[in-house]
Amino acid sequence: MINSRSALKARFTIAAVVISLFAFMGCEIQDLGITESAAPPQNEASFSVSSQSSVPANPPAWSATALYNRAGMYVTHKGKVWVSQWSITRGAEPGANSWNGWKSAETGSTDKANPKPWSASITYNAKGYYVTHKSSVWVSQWSITRGAEPGANTWNGWKQVNPPPKWASVSASQYRSFAVNDKGALYGWGSNFNGRLGDGTTANRRTPTRIGTASDWKDVSTAWSHTLAINKKGELYAWGYNGNGRLGDGTTTNRNTPTRIGTASDWAHISTRWEHNLVINTKGELYAWGYNGYGQLGDGTTTYRSSPTRIGTASNWKNISAGDSHNLAINTKGELYAWGYNGYGRLGDGTTTNRSTPTRIGTASNWTYIAAGDSHSLAVNSQGELYAWGYNSDGQLGDGTTGNRNTPTRIGTASDWARIAAGDFYGLAVNSQGELHAWGYNGDGQLGDGTTGNRNTPTRIGTASNWAHIAAGGSHSLAISTQGELYAWGHNRNGRLGDGTTTSRLSPVKIAHP
Repeated sequence: MINSRSALKARFTIAAVVISLFAFMGCEIQDLGITESAAPPQNEASFSVSSQSSVPANPPAWSATALYNRAGMYVTHKGKVWVSQWSITRGAEPGANSWNGWKSAETGSTDKANPKPWSASITYNAKGYYVTHKSSVWVSQWSITRGAEPGANTWNGWKQVNPPPKWASVSASQYRSFAVNDKGALYGWGSNFNGRLGDGTTANRRTPTRIGTASDWKDVSTAWSHTLAINKKGELYAWGYNGNGRLGDGTTTNRNTPTRIGTASDWAHISTRWEHNLVINTKGELYAWGYNGYGQLGDGTTTYRSSPTRIGTASNWKNISAGDSHNLAINTKGELYAWGYNGYGRLGDGTTTNRSTPTRIGTASNWTYIAAGDSHSLAVNSQGELYAWGYNSDGQLGDGTTGNRNTPTRIGTASDWARIAAGDFYGLAVNSQGELHAWGYNGDGQLGDGTTGNRNTPTRIGTASNWAHIAAGGSHSLAISTQGELYAWGHNRNGRLGDGTTTSRLSPVKIAHP
């Protein structure tokens, strides 16, 4: 192999000459790295990107006026020094390609001092400069194959590659996690008791595991025993434990792979937690099914339903959130409704009386976001103000106390809250600057502040300001950055964080995409 220090010296020497020449020509130079490979020559397919993680997150944009160039691998042959050289010339598309082959170089101070002898059994190979063009990523790639003379030369040009997948949505429950990436692929990890991950097995997963082969998933919502998902065609699927008909397929049979629910193809929003489900279709109609012991289905009864059942006659529902035994919903007028179990005032109507139909909460008509937890509720209005009510044993309301509230209570003075999530006894929120805050119970590190101490007011987590999506489970949390990176923290039994271990984390840990 070529001596690295000498090769580096020669590389810079020839690069200086080439740069001077192209600078004189008024061309922009983009430097490409060159590597040696002892591997035998392979076909063109071998030059495609085999690992998505090797693709840069933000490659520079292709320039039709730039000259992408590299030269300067030296070998000796028959008493002469040879240098490999090639260029990718300017062009409207990536790019008009020119291979300049091997050229005999004059020996002297400007050449490599002690080049390695040419080897006919080595493949000299270089690849890997990335650009973006027309929303796709392209990689430059070429090889100098083995040969008796330096060498039989193969130019493989620009090859279009897919950028690394990004995470698009997440959902967390008591024992597992799910996420959908921007390619529409669904992944799950954590406890797989009774096949609740949906991968057709009962094996726990410590890293994100692909569920099925479909690539058109849009959103996912998971509960302690089952999961719902909708695809881009508006079809609804469910899997997991099916006690009380919570899957919605009209049976009580458990399912360990996603099972189509009904024939409708107009589902738009889903929310599930514990033993019941809520769904809104594109017409703004609300449906519910599953356990109904406290009237949480909202149909005016306490009768269980094993298939989606229309709730009321309204067709202006916009947003829904299912708690453990209560629900929140907002309509297109910005009005807030709640129903189900009302212990500790979690419905927010000023009482502790259960409600079996959607009941208007207050008179405000500017609500935008809602999140129902185990026994407390969160909401944000159009002014970006945060409100909370219900059970407050561990400061999960965030008002600085541990006193329960039975009506929406303003939390702090900030007016820039953008996203919220409610866990079992804690809350998460992201403001318009992309900063993450957490409060409430922290015994398993689910707040992510590096401690296990409870917080009774929203507390900034870390220094990042690029958080986009959040999910709060029973005792662990998930978040996605604006770059599509997934992070997890909190309790990690059964691998629910997805980092390949069962070690709990007290602060956000990046979870690799498979």
